[in-house]
Amino acid sequence: MTLRQTLFLGAGLGILLPALVLAYFQILSRFDSEVDLRVRAPLQQYADVLARGVAIAIWNVDTAVATELVEAVLRNPDVVQVTVTNEFREVFVRRDAANGLEGSILTETRDVYYNQTPVGFLTIEMSTGRVQRQFLRAQMWLLVALAAQVVISFSLIWLLFDRRLVRPLLRLQDDARRLASGDMTQAVQWDRADEVGALAQGLDTMRVKISGLLAERERKNLELECELSERRRVEEALGLSQVKFSAIFESSPVAMSVSYNGGDFAVQDVNSAWVRVFGRPRDVAVGSSGLAMGLWRDATVREQALSILTRDGDLARYPAWLVRGDGGQLLCEVSGKTIALGDQSLVVLAYEDITEKHQYEENMLRLNAGLEQRVNERTRELSEALQHLTVAQAELVRTEKMSALGSMVAGIAHELNTPIGNSLTVASTLQDHARNFETHMAAGIKRSKLEEFVGNTKTGASILMRSLQHAADLVSSFKQVAVDQTSLNRRVFHLKESVAEILLTLGPGIRKTTHVVHNAIEADIVMDSYPGPLGQVLTNLVNNAVVHAFEGRAHGNVWVHAEVLRPGWVTIRVRDDGVGIPPENLGRVFDPFFTTRLGQGGSGLGLNIVYNLVPKSLGGTISAESTLGVGTCFTIVLPLAAESASPEETPPTGPKIGA
Repeated sequence: MTLRQTLFLGAGLGILLPALVLAYFQILSRFDSEVDLRVRAPLQQYADVLARGVAIAIWNVDTAVATELVEAVLRNPDVVQVTVTNEFREVFVRRDAANGLEGSILTETRDVYYNQTPVGFLTIEMSTGRVQRQFLRAQMWLLVALAAQVVISFSLIWLLFDRRLVRPLLRLQDDARRLASGDMTQAVQWDRADEVGALAQGLDTMRVKISGLLAERERKNLELECELSERRRVEEALGLSQVKFSAIFESSPVAMSVSYNGGDFAVQDVNSAWVRVFGRPRDVAVGSSGLAMGLWRDATVREQALSILTRDGDLARYPAWLVRGDGGQLLCEVSGKTIALGDQSLVVLAYEDITEKHQYEENMLRLNAGLEQRVNERTRELSEALQHLTVAQAELVRTEKMSALGSMVAGIAHELNTPIGNSLTVASTLQDHARNFETHMAAGIKRSKLEEFVGNTKTGASILMRSLQHAADLVSSFKQVAVDQTSLNRRVFHLKESVAEILLTLGPGIRKTTHVVHNAIEADIVMDSYPGPLGQVLTNLVNNAVVHAFEGRAHGNVWVHAEVLRPGWVTIRVRDDGVGIPPENLGRVFDPFFTTRLGQGGSGLGLNIVYNLVPKSLGGTISAESTLGVGTCFTIVLPLAAESASPEETPPTGPKIGA
């Protein structure tokens, strides 16, 4: 479609469609209003009035009065039918209109009351046909007027489109064709400053710019010719520059050579520095190659250097041994670059003599090697010292364990002293009684003396048995503790009983102080583990608390707790109410040889032994927490069933106590 046709169609649809849509909705609205005003409202009015009028007639059974009222309503040509029935739905009066049914039928029904008593029903029907006919005639005239309005509006709009849009666009089309043909002299004309005028103005601006570009092209052509002339001048200057380069090349203090790129890399020229460094005449070098002159000590190194230069176009500080004309050797760093001069490809090489630098570096390497040897010797000496220190530490640990075992033996002797002393006293008393009984038998014994002797013998035997049994129990407990602490035997044991035996061996030492150790372990905890390492851990922790925790205090308490907080694991806590550990020392308590009582009986190995035994032999963890003035608590978490200890984790065995 052309622009003219498109505008014609768009204008027609733009005017006609809104007019038709608006007319349709306006007609519907007006028709509903007419029906409400001329049919619905009178229908409701007739129903209300007639319902009150026929009530008396129905009550009095007076059909004549009711018929008059109904016929009065039927005088309205829109009324189609009126029906009056009694309370039993029997027809009392019915009248139909003579003109028949047209249009839609509207019905209104009322209940008839007489003195608030229902006496019948009233139904009135009215038709909208007459209203529709009159409304259609009116709307036909309205549509005719609307069509005339649309035709007039369309004509005016089309006239405006043609004069203000179509004709100016056709003029612009002619101007565009003229510009496309190359005619840039005549300006584009426009009459009005509207959108079409703006378009014409833009087209004219484009004409001006294109004219400028064409002029610029002519100017560029002139500049290009000038540039060609300048290039010829530059080429002449380049020849002069090559002459200058030759002078610089000759006067350079660095040995340089220029060779052809390819073949044997024959030398084209060398500078004076090259002749001086390598001691070879220029006429001998020019036309020859480095390989032919024997300049390179190793031909393989030359091939590698030239291969890198050919591949990358650049060679940087490549080390190579070169030979002087008198046979002397130089270590040089060779750098090179490939260049193109006209249709020739050349290689420029520079040689820097680093022989003295190389000798200096070799001297430094020899010094470093000697220094490294001295460092290795010193390291070996330190390793031996560390090994001696480790042996000394192990010996101190063994001494610490033997000291603990000696303290335990002293405790055993002290504990056994009482029951054995009691047994000895009872035995000597029985011996005296037997001697007296023997004297009385020689003189003739009485029954009372015999009974007294038998009673004393029974009493003494009973006391003797209790004392000896107590001593045997002590020996058995001490033996078990000694065996546990001097060997790594795994067995099943009750934790509370094992701790009680350990505390029993520590009893003599603890009773020399004013402090008290409490066994607060639950009775039903059974472990399948290594009681020896466990006993050594608890012994060290209790001794550590007794020795260090109550400095400056007359009385103190140490509690040994144990409970099963999660299946398969037991938590043991050794807690005191002492002075506590300063925060700066708390992180170092497990370090070897760390003690706050150095020279006063403290070796600094007790807690370190504990720290090593808990994870290695018992498979658990240990931690410490402390509050100044409140006390310290060591928490040990162990498996109820320990893993098998490796041989290196087995503590050294000491002398065992016999049965």
